[in-house]
Amino acid sequence: MQKTLQIGKTQWISIQTPDKETIDTLAKEYNLHEMIVDDILGINAQSKIDTSSNHFFMALTFTKYLPGESRYIFNEMDVVIGENFIITTTWLTSERMNMVFDEISKEAKKMNNSYKSSPYYILYRIIDSFYDKTIKSLTISSQKLLDIQINIADKWEDVIDELISEDINKIFIKHNFLSQEEIIDELIEHVNKLHEKHLTTYFNDLKSKLAKIVRTINVLTEKNDSLMGAYNTFLGIRSNKSVTRLTFINSIFMPLTVIAGIGGMSERSMMTGPEHWKIAYPLFIVLCIVIAYITYLILRKFFLKK
Repeated sequence: MQKTLQIGKTQWISIQTPDKETIDTLAKEYNLHEMIVDDILGINAQSKIDTSSNHFFMALTFTKYLPGESRYIFNEMDVVIGENFIITTTWLTSERMNMVFDEISKEAKKMNNSYKSSPYYILYRIIDSFYDKTIKSLTISSQKLLDIQINIADKWEDVIDELISEDINKIFIKHNFLSQEEIIDELIEHVNKLHEKHLTTYFNDLKSKLAKIVRTINVLTEKNDSLMGAYNTFLGIRSNKSVTRLTFINSIFMPLTVIAGIGGMSERSMMTGPEHWKIAYPLFIVLCIVIAYITYLILRKFFLKK
């Protein structure tokens, strides 16, 4: 999908899910270097920036959440800036990019013949919107961790999958945005060289938002680790209680087993003789019941003290 917008002297070409034919056509029209074409058509595992060619090029990897799978995937955004144009491409369909395009379309007339018609201002608006989306998603994630914390005692068997999923997602997001810190610094330096001082403030704001995103991710990661530790502790306590119950039961039946063994081996010969077995069996049964009850009382008192 390709959309075009004219803002003063700047033309914005927005492309989502680009194909080779479309990019080759743009490369001929705007005389793009073959390395830029390769970067747009290829997949960049990390964010990168190139200011050495005739055109400014930047690749930023953002995260796209898949609700059905409860996980994040990469959605790469590539940007090419020339004297009077900006080309943006995203590998996957992006509702956020469509939203920014619609917003700027409504503001286009007011932006004419001002610094806001600069392709770098458009770039700022795009990155700023993606960062705002990330901050919002991290707020939702924070609430999810709070819900897990509340439910960990009552629904401890159900929360482990959520904790593992959240942990994997945080690691995924963290490594994605950590790679952008150096890119934003280079972008600010590049804007300063263009003597567009009025735009420096905007990009410094992006740097602050990125730092906030990274800090928030670190905090959420620590919370997730803490909840994982609490889960393991809670699981250990429950296991100890189960072992305690088994020990309690075994302690009751252990003396009974000894008595039953003695009685079974000797009641006909050593203790009562064969002629008194009708008396011996009831006595052994009564003795077992009495000893079991006494053992229960002693152990119950002992475990209650603990």
